Amino acid sequence: MINVNKLSQELISAGVSTHGNCNSSGVVWDDNNKEIQNRADVVLILNAHNPAPETSTIRDEKYNQAGITSMKMILALWSKVMQNDSTDADTLQIIIDQVNLSIGQ
Repeated sequence: MINVNKLSQELISAGVSTHGNCNSSGVVWDDNNKEIQNRADVVLILNAHNPAPETSTIRDEKYNQAGITSMKMILALWSKVMQNDSTDADTLQIIIDQVNLSIGQ
């Protein structure tokens, strides 16, 4: 199994010029649309690839499931900073702490 987004970043980080062209089966194309998944450097990256989502992705999904949105955070921050009312920010922080605890952070 391949995590396409993660593999694309791993290829880019390793200096493999693919413009992120790969699929969930592990096929990787170079800039000329030539398959390069059997190339030695790409094989090393594929062998080291861990398809598990990044911790930040899992955390963001859990925040979303708990109702924590960017807009809620912005409005809570606005209330805290501009209106000197930390009620919403404190409520969100409790939820954030609970989510972080549930995922081991």
